[in-house]
Amino acid sequence: MENNYSRVLEYYSNPIVIEELFNYGRERWIAVEGVSKGRVFIRYDRGGTPLKFQGLNDVKRVLKAFWFAKPRSFYGSVNKYSRLSEVGDLEDISNIKYSTPTWDVDNEVDRWLETIKVCRFIVDELEKEKVVKSVYLKWSGRGCHIHVCEEALSEDFLKKHHPLDAAFAIVEYIIRKIKPKLEPNSSAKIENKIDLKRVFTLPLSLHRQLDYSCVCFKPDDMESFDLSWANPKNFQHKPAYLYFEKGEADELAEKALSEVGGYFKRAGPMPSEKSERKETPELGRFQVMALLQAARCFLLTGDVEKSKSFGLNRAIFYAWAKHRGVEAKKPPSRREAAKLREKPVEEEKKVFYLGNEAAYLSDDGWLTIGNMRQTPQDYDNQIVRRINEVIPYEEAWRTAIEYLKKFPKDILLDQQKFFNQVYKPVRDSFIKAVYQKESKLKLS
Repeated sequence: MENNYSRVLEYYSNPIVIEELFNYGRERWIAVEGVSKGRVFIRYDRGGTPLKFQGLNDVKRVLKAFWFAKPRSFYGSVNKYSRLSEVGDLEDISNIKYSTPTWDVDNEVDRWLETIKVCRFIVDELEKEKVVKSVYLKWSGRGCHIHVCEEALSEDFLKKHHPLDAAFAIVEYIIRKIKPKLEPNSSAKIENKIDLKRVFTLPLSLHRQLDYSCVCFKPDDMESFDLSWANPKNFQHKPAYLYFEKGEADELAEKALSEVGGYFKRAGPMPSEKSERKETPELGRFQVMALLQAARCFLLTGDVEKSKSFGLNRAIFYAWAKHRGVEAKKPPSRREAAKLREKPVEEEKKVFYLGNEAAYLSDDGWLTIGNMRQTPQDYDNQIVRRINEVIPYEEAWRTAIEYLKKFPKDILLDQQKFFNQVYKPVRDSFIKAVYQKESKLKLS
């Protein structure tokens, strides 16, 4: 299936698959992962708002909107939210209704029996804590997720404790209980991955690489589980997440919070609670130029891979021009490009136009300067990695998109207007704006 994308689309046309993705994913922050020319992870809609499911048709809408990324896997946040209308809703911790306690058991596929054995330890420990009816499992592809339904915590409990604190504490508490039981040479890894923006695979999503569906089952079915259950052509799946007992996990959560402490105690204060930094780290102008040019290209074309290539190409172009102290030689105009076709084929070069800005294309479609191509992987290595050293790249990308959307299209299409009115005002203050979580950049 991974080599034939039409089969992926066929799989996601199954009404049962669509219904399960929607039922589990609603009220969660959705993410999709694509397989077009490397991994592409998308968490925001084309308009820059958090990706979400509001109806069954949204599954097909997402597949269509991000066709260029070839979406293969669907994920949902560990949290359920009251609102998901704007980015600020993700930063408001009072907007989190529930958080799903989740144990991530990772292993090699061919050692799946060992994985199930470790899951049994977790389930048995939960049973000792009188949490039974609200437990379910998901075979995720290489391993398994064990969940406690988020509504196993009562409303009275959640009035006193934040749901993310409770989820983190429950998971950590059980891990500590079972670790002494694990075999020293076990290849299975158990991790507490509960955090503010964590996502887990949605039921019946395809694995990002393997030909497996993410199937759910109850603890009573563990002994009979077999990898054949996850066959996308004939999956065996139960909506086990629908079954729970309200308040069943209250006592365990109280005990876990008392012994372990909550998430926010470990993670520190929320961004809105942090005092303003005296010295805000900043990116170099090269990274800011590449990021903004890539975001500009994405808004105008919708092609994230081409945008990465364009962003890095333009950053190199302007850096070279500044270094030489002269106006860099620009690619040919459309009229000049037409004249090139009169020359021998080996001298002909393709040209990519974004408004009135143009750059050469390599034979395989990436932007190029001289004999050097700028591929999406180059962008990841030179730009994404560098930005991630200061702030999460995903946050920088989202902020860049929001910032550019403030400008009319004619400015984005004009090379000089973009440079002077979009890039120059923020080239030395972009990261500061991201750190402050502002919806609008402060122009300096």
